Amino acid sequence: MCQLLGLAFNESVKASLSFRGFRHRASGNPHGWGLATYNGAVASIMKEPRRADRSDMAETLVNNQQLASTIMIGHVRYGNVGGVSLENTHPFVQKLRRKDFVLAHNGTLEKNELKPFLDGQFTPTGTTDSELVLCVLLTWMITKNVAFTDFVRIQERLHELNGFGNMNLLFSEGQHLFAYHDSRATNGLCFTHRKAPFSCVTLCDEDWTADLPQEKSASQHGYIIATKPLTHGENWSKFKPGQLIVFKNGESVFGRPPSVVDGCR
Repeated sequence: MCQLLGLAFNESVKASLSFRGFRHRASGNPHGWGLATYNGAVASIMKEPRRADRSDMAETLVNNQQLASTIMIGHVRYGNVGGVSLENTHPFVQKLRRKDFVLAHNGTLEKNELKPFLDGQFTPTGTTDSELVLCVLLTWMITKNVAFTDFVRIQERLHELNGFGNMNLLFSEGQHLFAYHDSRATNGLCFTHRKAPFSCVTLCDEDWTADLPQEKSASQHGYIIATKPLTHGENWSKFKPGQLIVFKNGESVFGRPPSVVDGCR
């Protein structure tokens, strides 16, 4: 089962803590890993078609204290659709309105149902259903003149595309992070709101404790989104089936109020 990782903060945060634990989820998802960061509207994507927990590049990211961004999208892949290759490794990127639009997907969609929605404006480079749904979504946004801030219309379109299979998505144009949970609640999706006063947290996937009060500035706040909780010592909330939450500058700007907490396991 592929797994997703998303970060959306008001200030640049380092990838080292969240990605440190997340990479170990490659034990059940051995077919590739990737991490996208943003500098304004320009995305940088590091990815490989190999296990993240056996990757020298992934190890370098964990120890890179300079790698930071307000928005990040990560993925570890179990290849249900499309062979194991760099072209089929998430996250995927296409240019839309001079912005890098990055998407990662968890689930399986019917490719034959999606292909009729393409008109040649956006073309997948690989053979996954995930990159295909990215191109279908962008084709619709161009054809229907949908703005990045048309959250209701985007949510409605995601509901329609979800009808072709299972679909958990993280995507961004560098300003907003969109997080969508499958309407059938397949695989799960949850988030935690990290803000001051911070506490010490322990990773779920590695014997590692982070002293957040020592590492974070009091002004820093934002959200971490994952298929399953990444830490002990923080409250993780479930997405509702078919729900879209949009984050910007470390705040939830569309979707369920962050004060509502359901246990996420």
